[in-house]
Amino acid sequence: MVDFNSKQKRSFQTVLSGLKFARYGGKTIRFLTLTSSLLWAQSEGSAQLNSDFQVLKKRICRYSPYRLYKEGYITKSNMISKYGHRNILSKFHFEYFKVETNEGNGVLHILYRGSYLPYNFLVDNWQDIHLSWDVSIKHIDIDNSKSAACYVVSQYVSNQKSSYVRSSWSWNWVFRGFKFIWYRMRSGYPNDCFELWDNILKNRASSYFFNQLSLDGFG
Repeated sequence: MVDFNSKQKRSFQTVLSGLKFARYGGKTIRFLTLTSSLLWAQSEGSAQLNSDFQVLKKRICRYSPYRLYKEGYITKSNMISKYGHRNILSKFHFEYFKVETNEGNGVLHILYRGSYLPYNFLVDNWQDIHLSWDVSIKHIDIDNSKSAACYVVSQYVSNQKSSYVRSSWSWNWVFRGFKFIWYRMRSGYPNDCFELWDNILKNRASSYFFNQLSLDGFG
């Protein structure tokens, strides 16, 4: 494994826990990159970038597959194939781990667990909210969660490589209070903490996702 510093180790544990939580729950993780506009970077900077991300998140969570279809972002056949018949009126989910860097005018690198989102929908809304069209999204293979977590932390949580600014995550990226439980367990059971933590993630994922409709999409 890469020789991480203390900040990177904390981020690695947070990212890895979220990836495993998703995998144990049978969910999908995608990697979303949002680039800042020069206009906002010159006037408001980082605060505006993060504020506008929260606007985007709230907007996403007000959408459903049927609304995407009605607004022309997805065809009827693709709506059914991506979300299934019974989920088309359900609102989307969006839980995330976010890293901000100083690349260019400012960039947000976001791992998110949630609904399939069409690229043109993301571009239109980020342009509308933040005046920037530069967006990318791709699927993350979480079968090897450790490798994926290493990549994210080594590439983006590093002052040398990518001008790291800060990181944050949503309350349900893993589960509320997971950091407190992890640190107590690591202190009390140093030799068995990783195996015990995996068991906790499995049990919590099973409980959390049991009654939750899956809008992660099939693509």
